[in-house]
Amino acid sequence: MESHVQISILLDDQSDYTSRVLSVSDANIALDQLNNRVAHNKMAQGSVIQINAKHHSVPFNFSTTITGTSPDGGYLVSMPDKIYHPQKRAFFRVPLENIEKHKFTGAIQFSENLVSGYIYDVSFGGICIAVYSNSYVKKGAILSPASMTLKDGHIIHSDLTVCSVKKSLQEGFTRVGCQFLNIPATEKRSIHKFITACERERAKK
Repeated sequence: MESHVQISILLDDQSDYTSRVLSVSDANIALDQLNNRVAHNKMAQGSVIQINAKHHSVPFNFSTTITGTSPDGGYLVSMPDKIYHPQKRAFFRVPLENIEKHKFTGAIQFSENLVSGYIYDVSFGGICIAVYSNSYVKKGAILSPASMTLKDGHIIHSDLTVCSVKKSLQEGFTRVGCQFLNIPATEKRSIHKFITACERERAKK
């Protein structure tokens, strides 16, 4: 919604129309009214529609049901149970709960700057760090030495390459995506074991 992504609405008769998301709540999604009168009349309560969208070339596709109309004449649709969102990364990243338990500290190579924060998500190939400070870090930087806290306070050491830096105003921190660099085999096993344990916990929920 914040990215003002246009969406495509596919109806039962395979006709395709363009709209956009106006708002999102826990209960439903509000869509902009279609300009085409014939299409507008097809958007009846109870109708099942397919919504297709793209953000940074990544598709987000789902089916939903029209539940009513919004005050401005748009359409209210139910929140989908599932959204198709393929991973573009080589490794699936597991989001962590209670990220404050998983601290990260790294020195930017060839400088006196430090990057500190918490592990936001983790994969077999790297991590994403939530950085709350104003530490200056850019894509391509090497974090060495670096350490991170996994489960039960276990600390591992690995150099990392910064792959992306994105500020998240909503979350209040900067996401720093990193790839493991020259990680020792023992540390790699610890990360794999940690990821497996996190996936088991997520599966239980």
